[in-house]
Amino acid sequence: MKKIALALVLSSSFFTTAGFASTLTLEDYSLVFQGDNKQQQRQAMESLILSGFDDPSIFDNIEAKLTASLPLATTKNSIDYSSWLAKSLGYSGNEKYQPTLQGVVNGNYHKKLRKYAQEGLTNISQFALWNPILNNKNHFDESQPRQLNVLANAIASGDLELKRIAAKKITNERIYNEYILQKLAEQLTSLDQLQHTKLSIDTYAWLAKALASSGDEKFKSILVTLSESAPEEKLQRYAKKYLKSYY
Repeated sequence: MKKIALALVLSSSFFTTAGFASTLTLEDYSLVFQGDNKQQQRQAMESLILSGFDDPSIFDNIEAKLTASLPLATTKNSIDYSSWLAKSLGYSGNEKYQPTLQGVVNGNYHKKLRKYAQEGLTNISQFALWNPILNNKNHFDESQPRQLNVLANAIASGDLELKRIAAKKITNERIYNEYILQKLAEQLTSLDQLQHTKLSIDTYAWLAKALASSGDEKFKSILVTLSESAPEEKLQRYAKKYLKSYY
């Protein structure tokens, strides 16, 4: 009965909104990849990148889907589907999936599929580092839902690339929860990882855009301060641009 209820939820408009991933549970993800709805699976795979989930109950099913899809990966749509599976398998951060992905890289498959299998291998190494950061409950606020806590951990992390991905997600999915906006504000006030490097400046520019795009007047002064006195002139220019665009 519980599986039937979940199936009804997953087949509804629940999957048509940008923010659906914030409500997906471990069991929801597992059910999606046990089923055969490739559109739902594609949306679920897009959301896995900052979900923090690394449970084999999800990724064993993704691996099985990938293996089953390989003999059929001969058309554009089927190659795209297999490529998404290969890339997403890496979000597990689990080296047990390396042989499967390496087999695709070394196999006689379309170059796009081999490319994304290689990306999946790279993702395994990256998410082996990131998933523990995302899932660190020492920094969770019990009053907030799990996915907002995971996102807040990404924002506050010491990894610039992880911060940037989080800022892009907030901007693109318009996640303007007060808790998240406050976390962005803290980063843009301290600027403790801002350095004279392309990655650092771009990361803080995305953090600024994420905050500014909310249009929340409460945080406008932070953008004004950045535009006037950020240590990096390029960041000042970004802040000025965002003030014009969103306020």
